[in-house]
Amino acid sequence: MSELIAHFFLETVLGSATGGARRRREQRFAAAFGLRSTGPADPEAAGALAELEALGLRLNLNPARVAVGVRAGRRVAAFANPGVWDRRKHVAHWFTAVATARPAPDLLVAEPGTERLTKQWFQPDARCLPVPVPAGAARTAAAADPAAASALLDVLPEPLAQSWMVRSNWVVAWHRGHLKPAEDGGLLRFLETAAEAVEAARR
Repeated sequence: MSELIAHFFLETVLGSATGGARRRREQRFAAAFGLRSTGPADPEAAGALAELEALGLRLNLNPARVAVGVRAGRRVAAFANPGVWDRRKHVAHWFTAVATARPAPDLLVAEPGTERLTKQWFQPDARCLPVPVPAGAARTAAAADPAAASALLDVLPEPLAQSWMVRSNWVVAWHRGHLKPAEDGGLLRFLETAAEAVEAARR
């Protein structure tokens, strides 16, 4: 019995400490990029999450916090989605999303064999076809307009180095786990570059 109590105590204390550390890390990340770290009920955060959910992103469990704001005239939302279902359990994934001025054709860049995951947030309006990628690439691509997608990938820096998608008027990237400040800072900048390229192609 004493072992069970000790185990429960450690889980409670360490879990709380970990949650507090994550919250502070997310707050520092948000501040570094001119964003606000807030709860999911905040109107700006709730609006962004509602838009993403309407496009197919399942939020089986609410994010604890969301980094939101506007950068270079584009809305941004970043958060840990704790409800991604993977092999009989929920596994947190970090999502970063940048809004575009107008909708664009669907595009998915993802690792092969991860359909069980990506179907939880990528539900295209129309059938997507394969987009040619270099032999040996770590990720594959599929798009509603393969020609436009190829042109987009050609102008982006290392477009197959991360998993991401264009879904209507959002460009979204994700990875397993929680916030990784250095990596996710670079990811945010990549998405902003992608959003700019998407908008340029639609002018």
